[in-house]
Amino acid sequence: MEQIWHSRKARFVLVRGVFLWGGCTALLITLWDWYRTGHFDSFPWIVIRFAIFMTMGIFWGLWMWKSMESLGRKKITRTESIMRFVLFIGLMLGLAYLLWRMW
Repeated sequence: MEQIWHSRKARFVLVRGVFLWGGCTALLITLWDWYRTGHFDSFPWIVIRFAIFMTMGIFWGLWMWKSMESLGRKKITRTESIMRFVLFIGLMLGLAYLLWRMW
């Protein structure tokens, strides 16, 4: 049982932390720099950026795993789950509007 738990943790950290958070963040920053300047940075800088963000993704994934473990002990009601989702969407739309207005 303990071996299965560790493999799930490693998979969670790898997928959610390293690939989804670290890789997507580095890709978005690279694309944003390209959009802003009209050209890509040199290849070593792009590789360094991906390495830094994917390494930070390990720590982010571990932190998220720890947060999910603590939530596993505390049951979240369906209403609380929906309210958190609505709050998140509202904040993201507000941020997008703010960035659009600043443009």
